[in-house]
Amino acid sequence: MSQQKVAIVSSYTTRLSVDLGTIEYNKCLALQRMLVARRKSGIIPDTLMFLDHSPGVYTIGRKADPANFPKLDPIRTERGGDITYHGDGQLVAYPIFDIRSSGKLDVRNFVHRIEAVAINAIKDLGKTAYVGEEPGIWVDEKKVASIGMAIDGYVSYHGIAFNHSPVVLDGFRKIRPCGLDPSSMGYLDVSRTDLLQALEGAFTNEFGPFTEIVPGFVIPDLP
Repeated sequence: MSQQKVAIVSSYTTRLSVDLGTIEYNKCLALQRMLVARRKSGIIPDTLMFLDHSPGVYTIGRKADPANFPKLDPIRTERGGDITYHGDGQLVAYPIFDIRSSGKLDVRNFVHRIEAVAINAIKDLGKTAYVGEEPGIWVDEKKVASIGMAIDGYVSYHGIAFNHSPVVLDGFRKIRPCGLDPSSMGYLDVSRTDLLQALEGAFTNEFGPFTEIVPGFVIPDLP
């Protein structure tokens, strides 16, 4: 991975955000785990990664039901939730954050804050989003964003994936995403650029200012 554009953040002291562009899922997972360890050690500050996954990939969380993905061999992860798809037409946000607030660990509150970020970002794009009875973020009775978080000690990783283009919907047709009929999946019909800008603003409004890093530093090769 010596040529992959991934930021090194150890010399910064404020909240950081970085758009990594396209990165293969397993390499990104290794990167997340490395950054979680550094965040727990206090080497880096809260770090927010935006990226796309290619090639397309299926992943499952801790509560996966094999009936939702017959004949598939998805990547197993530590996040919550069932099976989902990542691929073209989707923008993912991975917050590597210390989630402690007021001196206590509050996982539920943190997830609610991520949901608020999503709803407010989509509002800025001119659409009304909401948290439905089923997990995720919904617009017009279609699920447009999937949330699956993991917490290691007190540091978050994994995150939230936004469907912004119809091209992503093909990937959901082979599965029952989070136990839902694939027809329940929708998309925002906005550009990646506009969605990224809205998310940057919503994360700033919810968590405070971020320093944006331009990718270009190289980290050691990942597994």
